[in-house]
Amino acid sequence: MRERGSGWIINMSSVAGLRSVPGFGYYRAAKFAIEGLTDALRHEVAPFGIKVLAVEPGAFRTHAYASFADEAVSETVDAYLPLIQSVRSSMIEQSGKQPGDPHRGVRAVVDAMNSATPPRRIVLGADGYAAVQGQLTDMAAELRAFEAASRSADFPRRS
Repeated sequence: MRERGSGWIINMSSVAGLRSVPGFGYYRAAKFAIEGLTDALRHEVAPFGIKVLAVEPGAFRTHAYASFADEAVSETVDAYLPLIQSVRSSMIEQSGKQPGDPHRGVRAVVDAMNSATPPRRIVLGADGYAAVQGQLTDMAAELRAFEAASRSADFPRRS
């Protein structure tokens, strides 16, 4: 791609890379890492004409949840069992009913790549969009609410 002076790197992230829910800490940490890597990589390869896109799907109807029904619940801390069992039950219940259509998702990614101004990231699925929009709205409100405290942490300016 460097030699050619163009190309794409598509990193598969998830709505999980932007918003957390209980029970998915390690998965979310991996997706948050992909988000950070993608943002840095984008700047590093831009001088070579290479574009980088983070794809952030919500729940898509794939076989990703299929194995939960056969997977035994194993937890060394009894206090976490109700959470683990709840997450497992939710995954089993959603399997095959996720709203995202993988074919339409791929089409959205290709269309975004071919747009006049390609995005740096694309959230896929209405559920994912709503989750990310809510997360960003909450983050912006919290940032504004503590603006004075944030700005007060600097050394005083000299006149």
